[in-house]
Amino acid sequence: MVSLESARQYFLTLAKGPAIVAFSGGVDSLLVLKLAAEAFLPQHPLYALYASAPWMPEHAKREAIEAARIINVPLSVIELPAAPTIDIDSNPLDRCYRCKRAVFNAFRTFALDHNIDIILEGSHVDDLNVYRPGLKAIAESGALSPLKTLGMHKSDVRRLLAELGISLAQKPSGSCLATRLPYGANLDTTILKRIDESESVLAHMGFQQIRLRVHGDVVRLELSTEELCKALDLRREIVAELKKLGWRYITLDLEGFRSGSMDIS
Repeated sequence: MVSLESARQYFLTLAKGPAIVAFSGGVDSLLVLKLAAEAFLPQHPLYALYASAPWMPEHAKREAIEAARIINVPLSVIELPAAPTIDIDSNPLDRCYRCKRAVFNAFRTFALDHNIDIILEGSHVDDLNVYRPGLKAIAESGALSPLKTLGMHKSDVRRLLAELGISLAQKPSGSCLATRLPYGANLDTTILKRIDESESVLAHMGFQQIRLRVHGDVVRLELSTEELCKALDLRREIVAELKKLGWRYITLDLEGFRSGSMDIS
């Protein structure tokens, strides 16, 4: 089990100049940013960079800005090229690799413009046990993955954030909107926006962990197992609101939320 003190000591060994933290606003990059802020500031400049794109949920950017504010590190938003430009418009199997390559190419450009050699990001050892083609792009970029180097699991990340007194320690995991569509589907901005709006409707109803998976005319709602009964209680409201957004059939997945369920063949 990684202690907070050992993590802090490791980050101090990295603090040898200005640095970038690839910041999504999720708990993993939040811990990296917090520990980097303690180690690098005020001796060395530290930048938090967020990659914005149509396939990212709108709330993710707002939450990233707020999370960076809590850590007291300004956030720079980097706009990614359009999906066809980086060859992900057909939602290919290696979409995550191509997207991450574009993200870290943009971050490296920022680093060159600001004379920065150090890029930090938030992968941890649990990411090695699931389908994560984006890890290859991160490795190719030369970015450092301190949580992975320290042998941290997601449970360690949440525990250390709680020890640091950060209320976002139990924030649900997020992912890009392309994961709501099957591989090979067109990443049309219209449908991505509709998915985003639909998940926002569910969030406003009080649901915490939400994935709206699209299968043609059918949407499959993945919610935390603790919230399945709540969804049944609110089924009329859910159906009414989602049909307003153009969905024809609305189903509830009784297995509940599973990260990467679209990867299951």
